[in-house]
Amino acid sequence: MSQGLPGKIIRSSRFLKSDGRTLVVAMDHGLWGIVDGIEDIKRIIEMVIEGGADAVMVNLGTVKAAAETIGGRIGLILSIPFDAKYVEFAAKVGADGIKTTYFGSIPLSERRQEQMAEIARAAEDWQIPYMVEVVPADENGKPIYNLELVKKAARIGAEVGGDMVKTAYVGPVEDYRKVVEACPLPIVVMGGERMEKPSDILRIVK
Repeated sequence: MSQGLPGKIIRSSRFLKSDGRTLVVAMDHGLWGIVDGIEDIKRIIEMVIEGGADAVMVNLGTVKAAAETIGGRIGLILSIPFDAKYVEFAAKVGADGIKTTYFGSIPLSERRQEQMAEIARAAEDWQIPYMVEVVPADENGKPIYNLELVKKAARIGAEVGGDMVKTAYVGPVEDYRKVVEACPLPIVVMGGERMEKPSDILRIVK
């Protein structure tokens, strides 16, 4: 972490590799109900660990249910609400990072920006990396894959004080460089739209 805080450096090193890359498997969708494919969360985490991922991204319930499965074997990023008091809680349960999720209109409301900034300040106090997820979306929460909107979203995520930004990918690579150049923080690309073929997923990742 560029901030030079030892807690952030140590925690981020558990999921952010020396080459600046990371593979985080998001499994924090359970708040929407039972999601096909991740019913047996501990079994899935075991598979993710065996597959060589750098971290899992989960909710509190999963941390409590799978602490022994996760502990010391893979990085842990805890999804939290827009409430700064959860930062202390994340530190206490041993999370290596925290993440908030925003899918909506760009720019954000002042209130939402204030909430993110409050979490960022608490993350400094507790020396825990903060991943700010900002994704342009329509009124139904469906992502909008528009280069200019994604570029703005990435910059907003950086400006509120996070340590890294999670947002959508808009190809081709040459165009996405504009997003990277506009954001002074590392960018974690979200999974994106559903793909039926593993080869399609691997091509996008490459």
